[in-house]
Amino acid sequence: MSGAKKGVAVNISSRESRAVYTHCYGHALNLAVSDSVKGSKVMRDSLDSVYEMSKLIKYSQRRDTKLEELKTEMNPDKPGFHVLCPTRWTVRAASLCSVLDNYSVLQSLWEICYEFVKDSETHARIVGVQSQMFSFDFLFGVSLGYELQHKDMSAAEGQRLAELTVTTLSNLRQEESYDKFWADVTKKLDHLEVNEPSLPRRRKMPARFDTGNAPCEYQETVKYLYRLKYYEALDLAINCIRDRFAQPGYKISRHLEDMLLKCVTEDPIYSNDMDCVVDFYKDDIDKTTLHTQLDCFKVLIKQSVDNVNTLTISQIVDVIRERKPASRTMFCDIVTVLKLISVMPATNAISERSLSALRRVKTYLRSSMTQERLNHVMLLHVHRDATDNMDLGQVANTFTSCKESRLANFGKF
Repeated sequence: MSGAKKGVAVNISSRESRAVYTHCYGHALNLAVSDSVKGSKVMRDSLDSVYEMSKLIKYSQRRDTKLEELKTEMNPDKPGFHVLCPTRWTVRAASLCSVLDNYSVLQSLWEICYEFVKDSETHARIVGVQSQMFSFDFLFGVSLGYELQHKDMSAAEGQRLAELTVTTLSNLRQEESYDKFWADVTKKLDHLEVNEPSLPRRRKMPARFDTGNAPCEYQETVKYLYRLKYYEALDLAINCIRDRFAQPGYKISRHLEDMLLKCVTEDPIYSNDMDCVVDFYKDDIDKTTLHTQLDCFKVLIKQSVDNVNTLTISQIVDVIRERKPASRTMFCDIVTVLKLISVMPATNAISERSLSALRRVKTYLRSSMTQERLNHVMLLHVHRDATDNMDLGQVANTFTSCKESRLANFGKF
């Protein structure tokens, strides 16, 4: 799709230079988290172990039931175990939190399962997971993964959230933050059966790599050893987010939205955003006309919205939509800008949900339904939050009033 030479985005841009390619924000964030986790060994190994726990528990009704019994007996106030999603990296915080809350319960579960499991392969997997939970590296990796992951979104809002995330992660890269994190992790050792952290055996560098006479450097304390792993994970997350969100398509999307938002708050920088928009779209938007319409648009928004400092693109769309068609022509270029913003979604999660739900809706018993009916059923299924709030009586009256025969047979509700 986004190949540099033969991708779909490149082929479309060669024919129409004003076509903007934007990567889904949800997918970009998912890839950023995936890259950062795969680059950190301690987090990668911990997540692999948690995923193995998910398969051992949820693929066996007996182990799942035994876990519920142990949790009710040992830890009734905490929520149960959440399965680790193998594809969506950004929703794994709930699973990591459930492991930390039920650490002792899971250790007791493996001891019980060790006795009645007869399959040698499953037996070996249980022994491996149990040994991992006794390791301090596993506890440190799960805690660090949870620390880093601790619908209607526009492109500019997504950019600001990405910048806010980077700033938050940068603030964690301080000695005070690490001291607090280390104290929280080591405090859990008092009531968990986990081995104490220890320094690895000092190994001499191989002769083929040793090119100088300087002595080998070793970590002096355990805290300093895991401090390097902590900073490594943070740096990977920050750099991956910056790389994934620094795309050309995001810039023009942000200029479009910032031009409208900054204009209302009388930010003088909005002229720079307007110049970038006019230079990119050229003949589609006239600079003089747009500047005049923005002055009138500023007055209109201040009269329609109470607090302009918290203004969003959705509110601007509602204000323009409430205008009559005759008065809407006064803001023709602004309407064009809003249309450009609307066709650049920050995420395509809704459209992907429709593809995922297609198999559940169109079964072999419904293979003869028409395309029109399938589209209607898919809309009702995907947007359940909207259909649940509909008045069924009003829907029934609309259905019966379409034809006189229906009205005669069913009447009004």
